Amino acid sequence: MVMKRCVAALLVSLLIATAAPTTWADPEPAGPGANAAAAVSDVFYVPGKAIVCGVSGVLWIGAMALTLGTLYQESNDFVKGACGGKWILTGEDIKETKSY
Repeated sequence: MVMKRCVAALLVSLLIATAAPTTWADPEPAGPGANAAAAVSDVFYVPGKAIVCGVSGVLWIGAMALTLGTLYQESNDFVKGACGGKWILTGEDIKETKSY
């Protein structure tokens, strides 16, 4: 009986200790400086991403022609890596990260 109470008390204290309040888990919104930095970065990031995506498409065609289609999955992954993901940066992408 005493052992069950000790285990129950341990589990309750563990549950309370690991449950973080929602205010701790909420990220801080990006400030106006981060939004401005994202807008300036997009001037270079978006055309650069378009160039890399276009070059990967040309290399995909070359790899498919050279291997007669046997490296389809690898070529496809190469193009997805270059053309996938975010195309426009936002303030959330640029904001400072807190180190604890």
